[in-house]
Amino acid sequence: MDASDFQKYQYFKDRTLAFTEYAAERNTSLYVDAEQTFIQYGIESFGQQLTHKLNQGDRAMIMNGYQCYTKRTQELIPMEVACSQKFGFNLGIKLIRGAYMNEERELAEAQGYESPIWDTLEETHTCYNDNMTHIISNMSERDMILVASHNVDTVNIATNLIEDSDLK
Repeated sequence: MDASDFQKYQYFKDRTLAFTEYAAERNTSLYVDAEQTFIQYGIESFGQQLTHKLNQGDRAMIMNGYQCYTKRTQELIPMEVACSQKFGFNLGIKLIRGAYMNEERELAEAQGYESPIWDTLEETHTCYNDNMTHIISNMSERDMILVASHNVDTVNIATNLIEDSDLK
């Protein structure tokens, strides 16, 4: 990295903090979307920092996107849930099945590393449903989850979990 990269980061940070302050003044939620793994770590880190700062009190303003087609998400979501409980911020998660499977596999093959994507659709479904179950089972009324899914089984699982919980 060089000085230009740090300047770009500072510009990104300043702009992001400006519009999050604007949204906070208007009691508006913001969604941090998930992208390809080669840029996701930076997006994820910044989103998590915003979550820790802004998801306080009675609101979950920042909703971070997590793609369950990545193998690491199986471990990441339980850590996010545990961190929210330990450090006292409200959970804000947009759970996504995934959007870049082919691109991720092709990139991994071309660059000679193991694909970060589950090998089968069933593994992706399992990761999604297990993480969704973990989140809903550990939520407080101040936490938020967006179940971003068209999968009927997933929607039914979410509905049943919420109906069986004390959540409103």
